[in-house]
Amino acid sequence: MRALGAALLLLLAGCGAEPVREDKVSANQLERLSTVENETVADPLATARLQPLEPGDITHEGLGGPGCRFSIGGAVLVAAGSGDAIARIGGETLHFTHSAPVGPSGGFFEDRQISISIGRTDPAEAAARVTVTNRRTDAQLNQEGIWRCGA
Repeated sequence: MRALGAALLLLLAGCGAEPVREDKVSANQLERLSTVENETVADPLATARLQPLEPGDITHEGLGGPGCRFSIGGAVLVAAGSGDAIARIGGETLHFTHSAPVGPSGGFFEDRQISISIGRTDPAEAAARVTVTNRRTDAQLNQEGIWRCGA
């Protein structure tokens, strides 16, 4: 019985002991952790890049009538009406308020994060330049296109 008690005490004493661990990292593991494989760099201008609007976007938002449009190669990138403007950035259709009068010479639109400035580069033609600025990411992108107002 005495031998059984001694064995039980040894067993209980061993249960509370921490296992011995070796937290060593090999040079190979360290090299793998510190080297980034196939690092993809996100497009730094993506947060200021206009994407084409679908015709359904324009009519759904009530901007299908007379108004102003900025387009490149026939694709509408900005549509503006009497009190609203829309554009698509990052796959999302965004609404902008008019920050200046909108007309044949251009317009200025903004929300809390993005501003869009459109101005004619040639008063005799519809050629225009758009500047999109994302104030949070400091991304800014200029593009040439066509600005037309009316029906």
